Amino acid sequence: MKFQHIRNATVKIEYGGKTWLIDPFFGEVNCLPPFAGKSANPLVPLPMDIEEIISSMDYVAITHLHPDHFDKRAQETIPKSIPFLVQKEDYEAIKGFGFQNVNIIDDTKTIGSIKISRVSAQHGEGKILNVMGTVSGYVFESVNEETLYITGDTVWCDAVKKNMDKFNPKVIICNAGGNTFIPESNPFKEYIILERTHKVIMGEDDVLKMLNYKNDSTIVTVHIGALDHETVSRGSLRKFLDTNDVNMERVIIPEDGETVDF
Repeated sequence: MKFQHIRNATVKIEYGGKTWLIDPFFGEVNCLPPFAGKSANPLVPLPMDIEEIISSMDYVAITHLHPDHFDKRAQETIPKSIPFLVQKEDYEAIKGFGFQNVNIIDDTKTIGSIKISRVSAQHGEGKILNVMGTVSGYVFESVNEETLYITGDTVWCDAVKKNMDKFNPKVIICNAGGNTFIPESNPFKEYIILERTHKVIMGEDDVLKMLNYKNDSTIVTVHIGALDHETVSRGSLRKFLDTNDVNMERVIIPEDGETVDF
């Protein structure tokens, strides 16, 4: 297994003899509006050219269709013939973007030596769930590879615990920016009123809970350093985990463009 962090939740994974691109977000700096009233998004550029990112790519997997996970620039630049793996809720939209080989995964799908399972994720808590939509995580299994769990956008919840119990993953890619939506800058005000801050993905304390829940896994933290509604930085996460006496050999906090060989 080989992992490369691109930016935000966009990662490139070599697994089971195939190269997977997860949640491609290719937009230029400040192409999206603010999510927390601080800055247009994304905050940082891609670490490499798009051509390099999509080179040797065999499949694209989409966890959900929020614009920081599959944006217009990705829709325009990824070859239309590349195979996609998607949750059923996103099938029609992705077909509508012109992609010709879109495959729904409801439960499991086998591709070559790889078994992929779609698993539940919970993109927030409370009334914010009314606007966040359906989100998936994915588990990759193969005879010659460690089991890999991609959490997708989710808070720490019973669904995540059940996924860890069922699949016993040795490597977990965790979206861990602690992103929040706040009443003062509510991008969903046409649909809901927020009376309090709502966290929509895991943060520092949740990474610690994952590490303590399963003590033989390695966690790779992504979805950090690119958006204005994050509450976690790479530095703050390292400091928090170090303060809580975590074995940092079990945690990888990659920079944009960094590659890790498992």
